[in-house]
Amino acid sequence: MSSQMSQFRSSLKNAWRNDRRQLLRSATAWFLFGAIIVVFVFWGLTPHQAGVTQGGTAAQVDGEIVSMAEFAERTEIMSQNPNFAQLEQFGGDFARRYIRQQALQGLVDERLLSKSLQKIGVSTSDAQVRDTITGIQAFQEDGRFSHTRYLSYLQATRQDAGSFEGKIRRQLAAGLAARTFAAALKPIPQEAKMLKDLDAIKANVEGVSIPTENLVIAETIPAAQVKGFIAKPDSEARIKTYFETHKDEFVQAEKAKVRHILVRAEKGNADAIAKAKATAEALVKQLKGGADFAKLAKEKSEDPGSKESGGLIDFFARGSMVPEFENYAFSAKPGEISAPVQTDFGFHVIRVEERRSAKNPSLEDVKEDIAETLIAQEKTREEIQALEKALTDGQADAVQNFVAKHRLKWTESGNFSVTASAIPKLGGGDEAVGLALKLTAAQPLAKKLVRQGPAALLLKYKAVTADVKVDGKTDAGKDAEAAREAQAARRGEEVFGHWVTELRKSAKIAITPEVAQGTQAAVEE
Repeated sequence: MSSQMSQFRSSLKNAWRNDRRQLLRSATAWFLFGAIIVVFVFWGLTPHQAGVTQGGTAAQVDGEIVSMAEFAERTEIMSQNPNFAQLEQFGGDFARRYIRQQALQGLVDERLLSKSLQKIGVSTSDAQVRDTITGIQAFQEDGRFSHTRYLSYLQATRQDAGSFEGKIRRQLAAGLAARTFAAALKPIPQEAKMLKDLDAIKANVEGVSIPTENLVIAETIPAAQVKGFIAKPDSEARIKTYFETHKDEFVQAEKAKVRHILVRAEKGNADAIAKAKATAEALVKQLKGGADFAKLAKEKSEDPGSKESGGLIDFFARGSMVPEFENYAFSAKPGEISAPVQTDFGFHVIRVEERRSAKNPSLEDVKEDIAETLIAQEKTREEIQALEKALTDGQADAVQNFVAKHRLKWTESGNFSVTASAIPKLGGGDEAVGLALKLTAAQPLAKKLVRQGPAALLLKYKAVTADVKVDGKTDAGKDAEAAREAQAARRGEEVFGHWVTELRKSAKIAITPEVAQGTQAAVEE
């Protein structure tokens, strides 16, 4: 590893010298611009309210301090990034702890990278830092850098110019290092030629995606078979275990089905609101006079989502609609016509069609449903095993019968090369690409399925067709270019990651106990 690192450092240094301008243009990380954006989003709040606090040490990296203020600011920035929003689905405070852990790791890595780059002669000059700051949109006024806006930002975040510029210097260095790795690790000419030769090897297949968990639908299991399954000695324990591990699936919240007519009104516009209310009241009169609700909704409703279905909104649980709408839907008697109900959208005229009470069924209530599911799972496994045997034995008729029986459809991938990371339109990754390239007219079926999550991919040979030209290049040519770029990116990411990991191992990193307590749990989970 040490000799490899030495070579990479040499490549890094040379690429930096030869490609400095290009790297500088693309190097500024989203953290830098995110910091400015967050401050202006929270403009008018105190720095503490914006997530920047004073004093204290979050970590030390080879004796260099990462302040609590910097850590809090970075955490706030990352929490505003939409890419982290999906973490909320894990519940609890997982997202908060994970973001804190990533924020701290980023700050530590920036310091490690900055020091390491300086040792090998790669540095960020004062001119580069200056150009970056003056180019930040938030610091410009009438298209020119405003020193006043810059100083206002520093004052609002309680930073001095030196610490802010030091932060930018580190972030530029980190971004430049990552970009330089990608530049230094582009395929050499011999590799490019090899990739070009490999791109000449083409495949075209048909594939079927097979659901491996619910190929057989539970509702299709005959009642007699369900009763027979329940009567078996070992079934009671299996059914109970399934119930205990899937309880949430059986709980049903209270639900309502309604029809409504929406008359929109611009929020805050008193005249528009008064006019919309009068229109809604006139509609209530018509409905109470015997007008057909569905017909009137099609003619008058301004809700595009339900208008064509006669204003019908099928069963929904609490928490799905705005509170005012929901309160009526879950309190009124079915069949009653509401007075106009005002929400932020305007005025709604609502009729409750039906309501279903909440249910928390017992094991006895759902025993037959569970039996159906377990039988279907067994049958699915048996069917998949039979298919795999047919593939191994080369029984093409049995495979085709399987596809027809379960009403599955073949999808043609179109031409692709060995450098593809997955089969177009079908997926499957490297394993699927490797299998596809072995198929021929004489041996059209893959000998095994390619598993991918809750599905399996069945592959069959399809004759290669002529490449189609797009923008003066063939599809294959475009694929080859993309493959070379992807290869360089993957190499850069992998080696850069190894380098940073090695830097962490050799550094003295001390995390303040309260910070460690708020981040480590995210790693352990």
